[in-house]
Amino acid sequence: MQFTKIALAAVATVAFVGSAQAGTRYLTGASATSLNATKALVSLCSDAAGTATVYKQDTTATALGNFFTVKCSKDFAGLAGTNAVAFNVDGGSFTAVEASTGGVGVKFSPTTGGTATAGSGNLAGIALQTGVTATGTTLSEGGFMDIEPAAFGSTLIDGFGGVDGLAPNLAAASFNQVFGVAVSKKLYQDMQAAQGINATTCATGADERAPACQPTISRAQYATIVSSDFNAPKTDGAAFLGSAAGKLTVCRRVDTSGTQASSNQYFLNNLTGFTPSVNGSTTPASASAYPLNSTDTPNFGVSESATTSLARTCLASTTAANIGVLSLENTPAVADNYRFVKISRVEAFDVTGTNRSKATAKAGEYDFVFNSMKYTAAGAGSSDVIEAIDAKLGDLTTNNGLFGNTESTYNRNGNNANVITKK
Repeated sequence: MQFTKIALAAVATVAFVGSAQAGTRYLTGASATSLNATKALVSLCSDAAGTATVYKQDTTATALGNFFTVKCSKDFAGLAGTNAVAFNVDGGSFTAVEASTGGVGVKFSPTTGGTATAGSGNLAGIALQTGVTATGTTLSEGGFMDIEPAAFGSTLIDGFGGVDGLAPNLAAASFNQVFGVAVSKKLYQDMQAAQGINATTCATGADERAPACQPTISRAQYATIVSSDFNAPKTDGAAFLGSAAGKLTVCRRVDTSGTQASSNQYFLNNLTGFTPSVNGSTTPASASAYPLNSTDTPNFGVSESATTSLARTCLASTTAANIGVLSLENTPAVADNYRFVKISRVEAFDVTGTNRSKATAKAGEYDFVFNSMKYTAAGAGSSDVIEAIDAKLGDLTTNNGLFGNTESTYNRNGNNANVITKK
């Protein structure tokens, strides 16, 4: 689709006036930061001496799902006239563009109905109303993206004027998101055995999730697996990583996902390798090229999930060898059937405390980290709710897998095409 500047301005205006509920604002975009954005809004509600409740379609007490709304009993601190912020993260980061500037209205959860539930696990301490059906076709103001639009490729961004057309609406956020390679419990334990970990570091009774017990995968190994090239993993399957499980399944996200775009950049050089004269990018393996039930590659297949929760479901197995990328906002419990592994012998995930999975990134040791971005339909900096969440996220130092730009002297200096350096 092609947009003139006038049409873009008109769509951006509709994004603000199309609200279905008075006092409610609407955001789309990254699912990776959704839990931490929720915590930021709960904190902004507390700052206003209010009480927060999260209305969500998901019926569990532990997960936000893809459609949720944070409602405050008062206006959020610094946001006069706004007492609810609704999120639709179905599809991931690029929906911050598509569901705002793109004029594609989407559904959101209202702030009525549902079943009162006390949050637990990652949602501990948060009052919930679960089972609230998302409805409507409302435009968003924009939202957070895990990486710049250019990383999503020309197929998605050309309809919006390309990099130059999207630039006036984009700004670097105040925080960094850490990502990691996750595997099924079956593959994790097979990799431990293949790397001699079970017999040495992890004796009976040890927490197999702990850094000392985590097997490792190299950046080159994972790039080989997720490359579209027909290579060793496509024939060897799980044996490529030392597992006897047979088939190796990649649990990736869809092309609109920021987690997927971040993986494509980190492992396959997709953001910085598009220059025609250099041609340094590699195409990621897709479900269309490597179907799960293909007889041509019976030992290899790709699943594509629109959401983080579906990717986690794909990864969770005690019998299959599954692998993929998740944000480190995710924190697998002992009972969960997926685990994070080290990348090139450096861990990101840790198992203790409330400030997990960023210590090595902040120290400049682990570099699967990207500076998150803010996309605002009416122009960079024009959404007070996006700016308020961003500012609060930069201040909340206890969020798992996310850290403010001021928390570390190692960063990409506001541009994810840059390498991480110490400032």
